[in-house]
Amino acid sequence: MDPKYQRVKLNDGHFIPILGFGTYAPEEVPKSEALEVTQLAIEVGFRHIDCAHLYQNEGQVGQAIRSKIADGTVKREDIFYTSKLWSTFLQPELVRPALEKSLKNVQLDYVDLYIIHFPLALKPGEELFPKDENGKMMYDSVDLCRTWEALEKCKDAGLAKSIGVSNFNHKQLEKILNKPGLKYKPVCNQVECHPYLNQNKLLEFCKSHDIVLVAYGALGSQRLKNWVNPNYPILLEDPVLCAIAKKHKQTPALVALRYQIQRGVVVLAKSYNRKRIKENMQVLDFELTPEDMKAIDGLNSNIRYYDLVLAHWTTVLAFTSPKVKRFGSTLPNFFIFKFEYILDIHLEVVKSEAEKAVMRAIDVGYRHIDSAYIYQNEEEIGRAIQMKLADGTVKRGDLFLTTKPGEDPIPEDTHGNITFDTVDLCITWEALEKCKDAGLTKSIGVSNFNHKQLEKILNKPGLKYKPVCNQVECHPYLNQSKLLEFCESKDILLIAYAPLGSDLRKKWVKKENLVLLQDPVLNAIAEKHRQTPAQVALRYQL
Repeated sequence: MDPKYQRVKLNDGHFIPILGFGTYAPEEVPKSEALEVTQLAIEVGFRHIDCAHLYQNEGQVGQAIRSKIADGTVKREDIFYTSKLWSTFLQPELVRPALEKSLKNVQLDYVDLYIIHFPLALKPGEELFPKDENGKMMYDSVDLCRTWEALEKCKDAGLAKSIGVSNFNHKQLEKILNKPGLKYKPVCNQVECHPYLNQNKLLEFCKSHDIVLVAYGALGSQRLKNWVNPNYPILLEDPVLCAIAKKHKQTPALVALRYQIQRGVVVLAKSYNRKRIKENMQVLDFELTPEDMKAIDGLNSNIRYYDLVLAHWTTVLAFTSPKVKRFGSTLPNFFIFKFEYILDIHLEVVKSEAEKAVMRAIDVGYRHIDSAYIYQNEEEIGRAIQMKLADGTVKRGDLFLTTKPGEDPIPEDTHGNITFDTVDLCITWEALEKCKDAGLTKSIGVSNFNHKQLEKILNKPGLKYKPVCNQVECHPYLNQSKLLEFCESKDILLIAYAPLGSDLRKKWVKKENLVLLQDPVLNAIAEKHRQTPAQVALRYQL
């Protein structure tokens, strides 16, 4: 079937081919390859070509398009060309120059679709990933509504027929949609989407606002070491996909692509393999049954392969869970990984990485951020939170921020021994109560307390507020059942740190201790649910 008849209408009246050809390739792939594979893609029937400034191959992709126009294979109007506004160009005054630069590279008069690549601003300049002298990523603050207005002007100027976004969550989309004076709403949102991350909720939201969802990473991942967690399962080896593929006499890749098309999702098929480029066009020649679709829906595991901006970082998974009420405050009961690289253990690494990790965590859905004075990264965490408040991802009321008093460095005597002090913790607790009364903290609690230490606070004469929580080490090898029972009887929430065991840091952990995530019981349960042992350990606590 000719793919030009398989199109989806956009909310501005234009049409986008439902099957697109993705042109991204790793740095080690010669740029000349982009020219050759794009030419082949057009020859075999692709009419939707997806590219970006970030890919650094727009010149070659544009040359391929122009060569196929010149030899009569296609006309310009047959091709739907997408480019993307990179994060260093999100300041409003930089938007049009960035688009004009892409047009100059591709040597076309207009793009069919221009989208904001990522809702996170980096410092303007020539570097794709600007870093300071310490190798730390340099971010920028920008109002994405102003960026969107600049895109609207590009559309009015005829430089882009349609405008959209990429990697936006529903709240970031709402910020654009609710912008006073909105002239054009986004026609699409391009996100990672595949059977292990089917984006059902985001798809439902987009459809309700007449926004097309475009899927990248639809085949899972190429296992690129700098971008993808190698421990994640390989999508195209999934037994459910393979069984459905065998039934239809197709490949698992074609089944994964067809799944998106039947959901009304525009799908990008990225491959630099000549055979697979031709093969991917066959996705339009068969249909999955309702039973097939339901089975593939069941594969959703919230596995996110790609971490677009924060390359070289292990991908953070988004989890959603209920909230727990404690004394008038609402606490998300799945909290962010803690930055407990304290004292001199990897301190510089964490200080330089905490900011972007927290930003990414907030982006994917974390709303409880746990920190402490002793972690020595509160400044970086605060900066990350301010950035996500500024770009509209969250409001201050959405976030639950925990901190803890402490002293750093830990005092030592002349022999290197830690020096201790005597203090009545009941008096300390009274000082915390005063901080709550002053509005400096909404809730107060404790950490690493046993039941006798808790009882001392609870039985204190004149107690005004009891602890809302007790944060302790808790995992399947130390499940704290008795302490949990005690805390529940006193309406005190137990918060688990180190729920995944330990990464065996030599200064803190006994070398002979077992590695929790290698436990055969956890691994068997994980395999049964198609999850990781880490996810099973976390779910156990919830």
